[in-house]
Amino acid sequence: MNQANLSNIPVEDEEIRGTAILNPLGRQIGVIQRLYREAASGRIVFADAAVGGFLGFGTRCYVLPWENLVFDPALQGYRVSQAEMDQIARIDKPYVSPKRLLHGRW
Repeated sequence: MNQANLSNIPVEDEEIRGTAILNPLGRQIGVIQRLYREAASGRIVFADAAVGGFLGFGTRCYVLPWENLVFDPALQGYRVSQAEMDQIARIDKPYVSPKRLLHGRW
């Protein structure tokens, strides 16, 4: 990913993909794999995050609400809150389709 400060400039989706997801302590827990947008507005609403694993084994994918990700320019990654971390830990089925989330069907 480009090391430019991404907090104040527009970026392409490709620059966001692969960006670190950070826990509240700033440690990397995963990476953004894909973004989902509203069709009408083009606004990003969800990010697919690949979390955990080692050498490609045990990685789990989670759909995170975009509004819950906060960019940290110093670490060049997106932080999640402790509440979001707790929710990730509670999800039995890690991957839920963004379309199902939008319609309230978990």
